[in-house]
Amino acid sequence: MSFDLGKLFIEWRRIVPNGVPNPGNAYHLVLLKEICLAKGMDRQIVDNVILTLEKKEIDPDTKIKYKYKDPEGNETDRETTYKSAINRDKEHPAYKAAKALQDKEDGSEDKGVNTQKVTPQEFDAAEKSVVSNKDNDIPDEDKKGTPIEKGFGGKTKENHKGYVDSARKIAEQQDDDDLKKAINVLSDSWDKFLNAETKEERVDSVRTMIDYGLIERNQWSEKTKGKIYISSNAAGVPYKHFMGGKQGDAVTDEINKIIRENGFEVDMRNNSADRALADLSGKHNEAGVVALLDPSEENQKQYDELRKKYQELGNDDSEAHEQNQKAVELIKESLPEGSKVTKSIQVGGIGGSKLMDLYGIDEKVDPTDMLVVYDDKDGNEQTMKISAKIYSNPNDITMKNSGTKKAGRDYLGEEIGAPIDAKLDELRERNNYQEDGISDQEQAERKRQFRKEYLTMFGEGMEQLTKTEEGEKRLVQMWKDVHGCGHDVHTLIVNKKTGESQLKEPEHYCDPKPPFEVIFDGTKVVINLETQTDEFVQIDCKTEMNSSPKLLFKHKVKKKK
Repeated sequence: MSFDLGKLFIEWRRIVPNGVPNPGNAYHLVLLKEICLAKGMDRQIVDNVILTLEKKEIDPDTKIKYKYKDPEGNETDRETTYKSAINRDKEHPAYKAAKALQDKEDGSEDKGVNTQKVTPQEFDAAEKSVVSNKDNDIPDEDKKGTPIEKGFGGKTKENHKGYVDSARKIAEQQDDDDLKKAINVLSDSWDKFLNAETKEERVDSVRTMIDYGLIERNQWSEKTKGKIYISSNAAGVPYKHFMGGKQGDAVTDEINKIIRENGFEVDMRNNSADRALADLSGKHNEAGVVALLDPSEENQKQYDELRKKYQELGNDDSEAHEQNQKAVELIKESLPEGSKVTKSIQVGGIGGSKLMDLYGIDEKVDPTDMLVVYDDKDGNEQTMKISAKIYSNPNDITMKNSGTKKAGRDYLGEEIGAPIDAKLDELRERNNYQEDGISDQEQAERKRQFRKEYLTMFGEGMEQLTKTEEGEKRLVQMWKDVHGCGHDVHTLIVNKKTGESQLKEPEHYCDPKPPFEVIFDGTKVVINLETQTDEFVQIDCKTEMNSSPKLLFKHKVKKKK
């Protein structure tokens, strides 16, 4: 018989006590079984599915304890998660401990995680609650999520179904497993978005595509609001594949809307207009804060010019100006009581030699964008250094943009990093995405391959560092270098979606506590603090047509559920 798997899951979610189905919970599995049987599914099939769920599911957050031996032979007790441990090198003690747990779960009569016993009363109650809702259709008010008021038209859905089917055929032709996975994630997420019954499902679909770096967009304006492009992480799928027309269609327009409303950071399509708009947003913020703190003739002139350019490129200057005003108030409030601002200077972008000569700031390690000079209550002149960040999502900000020429030695040390740097020219030549005359698809494939090969080397180098005490010290230093630690720089973060401002103290990011875990998923490297897993650094590789490849170090905070 045919049935709707999505509705089946929704009903399971509705029935379980906490609204979150857990295949490792015996009671939840009883509820699932009764739902299936009530819908007329074959009992043997249902029993086999339940048995499979019981056998294989291990909570990814399950704590794994293991013994770690340093190079000197000293043994210490450590702890990580199952998810982290099972992705380690097969010789790593964490992996061996996770594998032992997996083998135990697969072979145990008492499946370990299914410790909750089900009473006859609970079983009867479950059966009654399910049978009473045996129709496939569940009332909207009982669904977890906000029902979508208006779906997409029949012709639009038909067109996009064709796009999805085409992308899946392209995935089948790939030899690269990472690329195949990326295209399948893209097509599955697009299909889920297309057929979503709740707004939350649509948001989750878009978030998945962004997390995998699969989509790009233009800087939003009334003219370009409907455009969504496929990134080179899904090379093989034409970059306009899902656009649905020259300016996009209802589907891509809705994706753009979700991106704006949720403050998602999405890579911009590499054209000069997009880069100009993105760059100007940051400059408008810096110049505005400086001019509002110190309305000198020079500061005011610079700000007025930027405001004019900002308006010409289609941005809302009045909203941005109001955000700058809020940031200024926050800075003033953070100064010691009795202080008076006497001068403010924008120093970001003036050039490395000038920055060093005038202010003694080394732009390679010091992220300062503006200086706030003030007299304290005793009349002594003081200076506050500020690094300015303006983003739609303050939990996803780029801390540092670094060239790749010496990145290995700079961040990983001579022994591990120098061989990576030595292979850079060979790697660029083999995957020359700047070659004249190549097609868009060939360019996308070469970009993807370059990023994959380079980040694989970089990630493997970082993973190697996690295995020794000295290596972990090097990773701590990398973490601090990325965040500009040790230079007494405050971090100003402006949420351009809400206007909210945060001013982080100089050492806010600068106390990482090892051990670290390093994960590479084929598109990005993540370095995670195993003891503080809500915050991590993500390393992306940026490949533009007219410049050398760069590393982007992003500080991210996991969204709390």
